[in-house]
Amino acid sequence: MASRSAAERRQALADLIAPGIEAHSLDVTSDTQVEAALRAIGRIDHLVFTARPEIQSKPFLEIDPEQAKSACDTKFWGQYRVIRHALRFLREDGSIVLTSGIAGDKVFRNSSTMAIINGATEALCKSLAVELAPVRVNAVSPGFVEPKTPSIVEYAKRFPSGRLASEDEIANAYIHLLEATYMMGVTMVVDGGARLI
Repeated sequence: MASRSAAERRQALADLIAPGIEAHSLDVTSDTQVEAALRAIGRIDHLVFTARPEIQSKPFLEIDPEQAKSACDTKFWGQYRVIRHALRFLREDGSIVLTSGIAGDKVFRNSSTMAIINGATEALCKSLAVELAPVRVNAVSPGFVEPKTPSIVEYAKRFPSGRLASEDEIANAYIHLLEATYMMGVTMVVDGGARLI
């Protein structure tokens, strides 16, 4: 695992996931850090990207453009940057799983920045599935995942599923895409039917 805080949380991650897990410090907005982390990790079987930017939900005209750029640099350009560096380390029959999100497909007020990022991520997924083959490139597009505020919990009661997703349910989608050797360029929606209402 690699993230800004993974190295300092190594023991907590080991307790949560598995003993002996490797944890590396990595800021996906830095080419230097990406390259250093990948060299330390070495050969990669599968690359899963789940970085999430800090961005407030605000009307388009109230968003600080610099905040929007920073969110894009973390989630979209971060994925782009890591993939470019990681290809030298990724095995030929390996795979890449990106992360999109419900705002790329369903319109929500005050979510224009995430709509841009997630829409671009899904377009990148399809393009890279063609360009990087036989490496498989897919994406997961989660809906609303626990924990959330009471208002979102109440909203989720309107979904066909009637509830929010658990973290395990979203994780299973990533695992499925890692194992599904005939899926390429797919964005797997895991939202309990939220897009349908």
